[in-house]
Amino acid sequence: MPCFAPEAESEWLPLNSDNYVYSKGNNTDMGTDTKTDTDVLTPAQRGPKTILQNIWSKVWNNLLFTLTLVAVVLGLILGVIVQQTVTPYSTDLVVVLLKFPGELLLRMLKCVILPLVVASVITGLGAINAKSCGKIGGVAVTYYLTTTVMASILGLCLVSIIKPGSGNQEDFIAKDVTLNQNTNTLDTMMDLLRGAFPDNIVQATFGKHATELTNVTREDGSSYLNRSLEFKSGMNMIGVIVFSIVIGVIMSLHPKEAAPLMKVIQAVNDVTMRLVTLILWYSPIGIFFLIAGQFAGVENFGEMMAQLGMYMVTVLGGIAIHFFIVLPGIFYAFTRRNPVQYYLNMLPAIATAFGTDSSSATMPVTLKCVEENNNIDKRISRFVIPVGATINMDGTALYEAVACLFIAQVKGVPLNFGQVIVTGLTATLAAVGAAGIPSAGLVTMVMVLNAVNLPTDMISVLLTVDWFLDRFRTITNVMGDALGCAIVQHLCAEELAEMDREKELQEEGGAENLIHSRKGDIEMGSSL
Repeated sequence: MPCFAPEAESEWLPLNSDNYVYSKGNNTDMGTDTKTDTDVLTPAQRGPKTILQNIWSKVWNNLLFTLTLVAVVLGLILGVIVQQTVTPYSTDLVVVLLKFPGELLLRMLKCVILPLVVASVITGLGAINAKSCGKIGGVAVTYYLTTTVMASILGLCLVSIIKPGSGNQEDFIAKDVTLNQNTNTLDTMMDLLRGAFPDNIVQATFGKHATELTNVTREDGSSYLNRSLEFKSGMNMIGVIVFSIVIGVIMSLHPKEAAPLMKVIQAVNDVTMRLVTLILWYSPIGIFFLIAGQFAGVENFGEMMAQLGMYMVTVLGGIAIHFFIVLPGIFYAFTRRNPVQYYLNMLPAIATAFGTDSSSATMPVTLKCVEENNNIDKRISRFVIPVGATINMDGTALYEAVACLFIAQVKGVPLNFGQVIVTGLTATLAAVGAAGIPSAGLVTMVMVLNAVNLPTDMISVLLTVDWFLDRFRTITNVMGDALGCAIVQHLCAEELAEMDREKELQEEGGAENLIHSRKGDIEMGSSL
């Protein structure tokens, strides 16, 4: 076997036909520098990959999404099997046990929402000048309101055409549930504004105030509604976001004074995102058990489809049109980018949204997808995504518009054109005020029905399918947030480029000042 003396410090020394040794100088030690021929050959020299190798490569490169998708499918299968085989008397315990690992996932995701929202919004806006903050915020809110109104109009049109509620009211069996019947649009909007300006920011992280209406009977037998503010558990997301926005804008106005605090908040954000990455590797397990437990708890699939089959078709059809046609159309009209690839890059967030049934809990995954997969500027995503998870509820607006007219059709109550318009507007406002939590739209449904004087007893019927439809509403809301990031970034590209130029000039100016100061120190030392 010929052996070639190395001509340079690093040479390849062929020892045999199957193995090569990378040698530094004349050292032929094979300890740590051994490489096989597959390491040194170029991809072209290795030859084309087989179909199985290509498939395995794609699966390995997208391992987390693959595991999540498999978890969704297996969860559906296991849930249906358990629902069909377990006796009704033991179903409750089985459902609790199945949901428990998924409950841990929800708790972990919700645990990081507060530090993630605060740090993301502040660092995002802190890196933007005040003028650009106004434009970015205006574009984002305009986009959210526009898509929500379009979703509500689409729902009204579909339910008017399909008429899923045209039938006998006796076909629908109500369930015994307790709902707050005393709510209206005015009080809901006032609570929304109160929440935006919390009197205690620490308290806003774990509770919020809401108006409670109670019937009070006077001595003469007449009654009236008594309004009182009650403190309820649950994060006041709007208040936290508004507070973070104000802090971020102030820090952008005083960058030098705020620099130390910005470094701390940036570190918190980075650490939180690393924690999110760890949680995501547990998410396939949690999603598997969440979906299995939910489907296992369904009492009767046949009865559910017999009662509300056309209602489900109407809602899912509207969501499909909005998800696959309206949102991609708006996205392409503004950005001229391929919406298919953008959607594919968001698949991990879509799968997580379906499993967790919460746009707020999905927010950490959404941020990672838009930033890492779709290359959205962090200054945009860290403001647009948290705001969108709170106020962008396209799926909820469509669902409430369809549900309201469906109940009117079932009850045989004709609605004129003005009442239909009121229904659409109220559904839009209710969707904006709905929290990013599971089945929040069902709570605000009372407000929409009261706006057109429709009975609320039929809401209990919708409970049988709300858990299923809510997952598709959540997917639509999450995807709307993600597409909004790209649209806002495209429309604010000039502002972002200008900020980049200003940053480069500041860095160059700082370097020049440092050089001049060092020259001055040297000259002073030589003179001494």
